[in-house]
Amino acid sequence: MEKITIYHTNDMHSHLTYWPRIARYLSDEKQKKRSENETVFVFDSGDATDRMHPLTEATDGKAIASLLHDGNYDAITIGNNEGIGNTKDQLNNLFTESEYKVVVSNLLDKETGSRPAWAEELIILETAAKKKIALIGCTIPLQLSYDSLGWDVLDPIETITHMIQEHKDEVDGFILLSHLGLDTDREIASLFPEILVILGGHTHHLLPEGEKVNNTLIAGAGKFGRHIGIVTIELLEAYKGQMSAQVIDVRTQLDEEPDEQNRMEELKSTGKLLLEEESLGVLTYPLEKKWTNQTNLISLTLEAMREASNGDGAIINAGLFLKSIPKGTTNRRQLHEALPHPMRLVEIILTGHKVIEMLKQMENQQDKLKTLSVKGYGFRGDVFGELIYQGIQIKNNEVIIDNNHIILDRLYKIITVDYLMYVPYFPVLQEETQVKIISSDFLRTIVGNYVKKQYPAHG
Repeated sequence: MEKITIYHTNDMHSHLTYWPRIARYLSDEKQKKRSENETVFVFDSGDATDRMHPLTEATDGKAIASLLHDGNYDAITIGNNEGIGNTKDQLNNLFTESEYKVVVSNLLDKETGSRPAWAEELIILETAAKKKIALIGCTIPLQLSYDSLGWDVLDPIETITHMIQEHKDEVDGFILLSHLGLDTDREIASLFPEILVILGGHTHHLLPEGEKVNNTLIAGAGKFGRHIGIVTIELLEAYKGQMSAQVIDVRTQLDEEPDEQNRMEELKSTGKLLLEEESLGVLTYPLEKKWTNQTNLISLTLEAMREASNGDGAIINAGLFLKSIPKGTTNRRQLHEALPHPMRLVEIILTGHKVIEMLKQMENQQDKLKTLSVKGYGFRGDVFGELIYQGIQIKNNEVIIDNNHIILDRLYKIITVDYLMYVPYFPVLQEETQVKIISSDFLRTIVGNYVKKQYPAHG
């Protein structure tokens, strides 16, 4: 019998408040166990980076990828924040200096049909007693977004099936780094007895003692670097072991590191200064945000959206706007603080009939959505806010698009953010197949380019 200890994190989302103590603990524990000739691994299950943090935004995540070295990680997988929170070039550049391995079994480059150079399909880990464990990594297959960025994201169940069939005779068990969410983790555990442990993420689940499904232990360490997960495997023979899980609350169970708070604030300040270096234009009046009605910041954003795709109408929710932008020279930091969400523009082709159905769904929920507290799908604000239209009017129960009465069988091009395709409030949008992401740029970049054009610094 051999004991294997795994320390794991997930969904840190660039929350660096407790990072110095996390890094010290992981590094010290790994060193200690290694010195005692014990088998120990340190893994992360994705969304370590998040562009909400100014340093992540300013360095395209590379600063966080580098910080992970302090935690002495053996391997990580990517979450949607790494995968679709970056353009293809940015993601291809994210891990070029990383000393840990990156395992993503279900991602291919569309252009080449091959795995990207920075990712491994599977990693064979060797224990102190020369046992072999195969490490798989799967990220959530958000097809619309990955496709538009030039990636093929594969079905995780099919991927895992293939990995197990190919490698089961050469290893003593599998571990899955999953950025798929708890429901999918449970499904995978029920299907694949060869997987000893699933270290999960994406749905921010905290499982203090893990969850056993058939032969598999599912673990999850919550979110935002508040917990570290510890899994122990006592490997009896191939594919048979006793597994247990626990979590450490880093806020109460780990000592603060010297000058921890100031060091992390300095990283934030560095990010802000880097973003301030790029000015976008000179505003002759402030751009105001409100969550319950249309302001000039929202109007300008809708104009930028329509210009980016020449759409018949544009729709956005006012809760996306977190800060007003003052009069005078404006820069990337101000725009990042106003629109920190990793969201891209989508173009949806709808018949007039479907436009009416969509607007009914939207108008029926306006009162609820104005103040509805929402999280997830890339949203970084507090409330959903009022839905604001441009080019679309509802007068006396009649829908007017670009000053003309709607024609039921005509096709219309509606511009919005990909976020509205993922939230569960507008089923008509989720049913649509004629959807494409317009650009790999985020909404804030498109707004920034529009500001440059409309309010140039010179001339």
